[in-house]
Amino acid sequence: MINIKAPKQSLEKSAESVYEFLNVLENVEQLMPEDLEQFEMTGDDSFFFLLKGMPKIYLKRGETEPPNKLILTSAREKYDFHIGAHIEETGEASCDVVLDFQGEFNMMLEMMIKLPITNLINSMSENLHTI
Repeated sequence: MINIKAPKQSLEKSAESVYEFLNVLENVEQLMPEDLEQFEMTGDDSFFFLLKGMPKIYLKRGETEPPNKLILTSAREKYDFHIGAHIEETGEASCDVVLDFQGEFNMMLEMMIKLPITNLINSMSENLHTI
């Protein structure tokens, strides 16, 4: 099992505004790393993206707990993983956000994707400051 947690980001925005931004799935594109080659909505609650050198990753909206948690899960039954945003209010207009990735893969695939997924989650986390 892969379990990757990005460093906590402290933002000068309310937990509610960060949650609302992330809950509009089109906005996820703004958090993507520079090597993003394609981002496309496939429905109201689903999208895929393609990073250079990686296969397309399909995600859909999963569990939500406004304004503290939003989970994006794999939209392909073949893979069992999710990306989570965990938001904790720290003041009236500030919050801490932690992004994480959890997934079940065979050992060979896990070895191949661990570094690129770690880079993805860390980059998305750092890009939270741009919202």
